[in-house]
Amino acid sequence: MSSVPHRFDPLTDVLLASTADAGPRPRPARRSRAAILDGARAAVLAGGSKVTMSQIAARAGVAKATLYNHYRAREDVLADLLLAEIDAVVLEVSHLPLASALARAAQQVSDHPLLEAFGEHDSSVLSALSVIDVRQPGWTRVAQAVDRLLARHGRRGTATVLRWLSSFVLAPADGADIRADVEVLVAGLPPAR
Repeated sequence: MSSVPHRFDPLTDVLLASTADAGPRPRPARRSRAAILDGARAAVLAGGSKVTMSQIAARAGVAKATLYNHYRAREDVLADLLLAEIDAVVLEVSHLPLASALARAAQQVSDHPLLEAFGEHDSSVLSALSVIDVRQPGWTRVAQAVDRLLARHGRRGTATVLRWLSSFVLAPADGADIRADVEVLVAGLPPAR
């Protein structure tokens, strides 16, 4: 993910900014990046992974030059979007008890609208995403989150949990099946050493 760092400019970022509300304002680079990711999400939902930079810029409401200031290629945008989605799921489940966290994460993967869009338009993307490779940033984040969750509950078995979670990328399940899986999974996770 290549991006040009935003330099803080007090004149344009503070003095010329609207003062309609007194709350803190995100810096322009963060607003642009968030808009780009929202636009990428909308573009993927509409057309799968074959979106173009033009489609992303249009959906984001930014100029193509702004998009290219943040990302060199659509693959970079999609990779950043994937990381943002992973971070959102991790944030949502990280505070839950072990069984609840695993069940909620599996349900999120099973029901994720971006994964559905990828599946509708190009199932090879789902196949690629389901391959666990902890050298890739997304799987690294998932593995670290699972490590922390298991450690917090005195368990180990990250590799087993990763294989289980990855299965829902290709084969989504309903809540009842996931809860049944979680009971077996948690019962089989060994205690931490």
